[in-house]
Amino acid sequence: MHTNLLLSVPVRYWQDFQDTLARATNANIYIFDANGAPFSRFSLPAELCQEVNKGGKLHNEKCIDFYKLACGSLEEKDMLTCPYGLKLCAYRLGSHAQRIGYLMVAPSRHTTLVEREEEIAFITKAHNIYRTINEVFSAILEKNLLGLRRLELNSIYEISRLMTSIVELDRVLELITNSLIIIYQADLCFVGLREGDKIKVAQGKGVNGSQLIGKEWPLVHPLIERIFSKVEPSSLSIEELKVLPGFTGTEAAPGTEIMVYPLWTALGIVGLLGIAAPVSLGDSGSKNLQIYINFAAVALANATLIRRLEREAETDYLTGFLNRRVLRDVLAAELQRAARYGYHMSVIFMDIDDFKAYNDTFGHLAGDVVLQKTAELIKNSIRTTDIACRYGGEEFIIILPGTKGGDAAKVAERIRKSIETYPFPHRRITASLGVAQAKKNDSVDSLLARADQACYQAKERGKNHLCLDPS
Repeated sequence: MHTNLLLSVPVRYWQDFQDTLARATNANIYIFDANGAPFSRFSLPAELCQEVNKGGKLHNEKCIDFYKLACGSLEEKDMLTCPYGLKLCAYRLGSHAQRIGYLMVAPSRHTTLVEREEEIAFITKAHNIYRTINEVFSAILEKNLLGLRRLELNSIYEISRLMTSIVELDRVLELITNSLIIIYQADLCFVGLREGDKIKVAQGKGVNGSQLIGKEWPLVHPLIERIFSKVEPSSLSIEELKVLPGFTGTEAAPGTEIMVYPLWTALGIVGLLGIAAPVSLGDSGSKNLQIYINFAAVALANATLIRRLEREAETDYLTGFLNRRVLRDVLAAELQRAARYGYHMSVIFMDIDDFKAYNDTFGHLAGDVVLQKTAELIKNSIRTTDIACRYGGEEFIIILPGTKGGDAAKVAERIRKSIETYPFPHRRITASLGVAQAKKNDSVDSLLARADQACYQAKERGKNHLCLDPS
């Protein structure tokens, strides 16, 4: 039997699949062929290797010699420590009769795994990665060498088991599309998710797949209605797909089979999944793929729900702005970015004047209307790249990346005037605003304190004013 079976594996998308698997499981993956030569690179940056090699290659001759020696003496699996102290789980890929190669799984960050619980958790994760990769390789090789697809089901099962345990939507989407590209050697795979009354393409891999991302198709579109009129997949021609935005200039090789699967759960429509394969899947392949699609629908429904809950936890329900809990993290990130790239950044601290008196006089429902309309006026006065937050009660924070203090003051004045002139119910509403430009070595607290102090000065001047922090 060939001593380097990995040469039979279509490597066009393997690294993407491997990297996706690594990100999904938060572990580093490295694969060697049967001769101990590297087949793929590390999926994630190895902190220790970067430190040792001063930002250069993630390995050196000492590491390569270690890997070759480890692969040559590996019986089935073992836990190793590299010359620089990085813990690795090593596995032999394939059966005793079929030499495929070797798998190394390492933590995504430098750790000595001294805690027993931490070590067991890592070994469990590494074993799940091994099972998945081994089955996928076996499925691909059996199809390439023998023309069989029997092992597809095993690889689909292993990937599906991982997929339904992942809660990050982006990682689920990547794992779904990359694994289908690998297992079925597809030319194109895409996933569209339901957003209200439309389908929006969230991920696309393969030929022109990235160009589909972000395209929207209304649920009332005749072709989309046709796809969701049944639970079975629809076999489409490229001419039929061309009626959808994103597919206008797409071409398909003769014999390409295009299948679009509606993604249903007990809660209704989740979205759709499309795959274009160069050869017919056949009855067995279609059944196996349908099993995978069912798992994918559940995984996407779970991840979508969790993302929605996370967004709701980060967002003020009344205004739709980010809430105070998230503000600090966002502002800290913007401060770091401004320092790294050397651009300006400013913050506006805004307080609605006499809001408590308005609430006490006209009621909290009337106060909610003021807050909602004020948020709308702020949104209409800033750029899409600016970030608005409800800081608490009647206080708002607006972060303006790439903006000097003087320019931020102009934005603040625009907001002040829009509030002053808007015909709110019951009486006129005004606001006081303070502006502060980020300085070198500013912290979140120091920047907010200066903007707050400027807002206080605006209040002291009689309200309905703005002040620019002079420091």
